[in-house]
Amino acid sequence: MGDLQSDIRAKIIAAAQKAIAELGVSHTTLQVIADGAGISKGSLYYYFKTKDSILYSVVDEDFRISRRIMQQYRAGKLDKKQLRAAIVAGFKERLEKKSENRLHLYLAHEAMLGNQELMASYKAKYDDWVKDIAEGFSLAFDVPNSSWTRLLAFFFIATMDGWCMQDLLEISSVPKNDAVRILSSIFNDENKTEMMKALMEDE
Repeated sequence: MGDLQSDIRAKIIAAAQKAIAELGVSHTTLQVIADGAGISKGSLYYYFKTKDSILYSVVDEDFRISRRIMQQYRAGKLDKKQLRAAIVAGFKERLEKKSENRLHLYLAHEAMLGNQELMASYKAKYDDWVKDIAEGFSLAFDVPNSSWTRLLAFFFIATMDGWCMQDLLEISSVPKNDAVRILSSIFNDENKTEMMKALMEDE
């Protein structure tokens, strides 16, 4: 995709984000998004065939936390200590993205109701999340990337999804601050880190 096409695509996603924030999902139409991006509705169809595909791209842009962290590490911008801190910060960032989490759950519900395009997108996205997070755990705890790191990644993602859903339901007992504190301790306390390392090495 050329620079111009990438720029227009970015404008469409930004327009959708703004419309959702101001109008909500149900009142965000393709015409509203096209107007916000400064293009015709016909041109919009060149980049996105459906409203749901635009909404998914909005979520995808906002939830690229794990991919961003791993890219920074691979580029040599983070050492192992900074990687651990970035994973904890990424967890906290995800919990705080309330409007994005609401949209994520709305789209996941649409996928479960039979939207095959969204279903395929979510399957690919969750596969990417598991791979990135499992690799992050492998590097952070200095253990092989194995079935244990992959299982821990599944638990980590399930925990985030569950916490976000309960937060959106305004369940007052959701201990987000405690979760961040405990996760930080696991990654930074030497004894807890060694315990996690021993667990993941026990194939």
